[in-house]
Amino acid sequence: MNKQIALIDDSSPFCLLVRQIFEHRYDIDIFSTANDFLVLISRIAHYDLILLDINLPGMNGLEALTKLKSTPETAAIPILLLTGDARRDTVVRGIKLGAQDYMSKPIDPLLLEERVIELLGDTL
Repeated sequence: MNKQIALIDDSSPFCLLVRQIFEHRYDIDIFSTANDFLVLISRIAHYDLILLDINLPGMNGLEALTKLKSTPETAAIPILLLTGDARRDTVVRGIKLGAQDYMSKPIDPLLLEERVIELLGDTL
């Protein structure tokens, strides 16, 4: 069974890129808002990794990260923050809230693949 990745990002072109990078290796579920994702994960879903944009409509990624890390069922899931806002204070805050890593947008597809494989404990 493939590992499950949740991508929470409101950019359709970016979501398409991520799906293309990983479609033959992992199962990717895409959510355009943190609220949609949190409703689903609280009921049924299990993920091996969450790719979370910081700048989202409604609840932002840092608020979602706080909720995910404070919920026992989701606290252990590794989270990779994706952001166009690479200011040091934003990144440090995300790491302090429990994210395992972050990447600045625009992303390098090969670097994203390496980081995801590393966070999932897979090999290239």
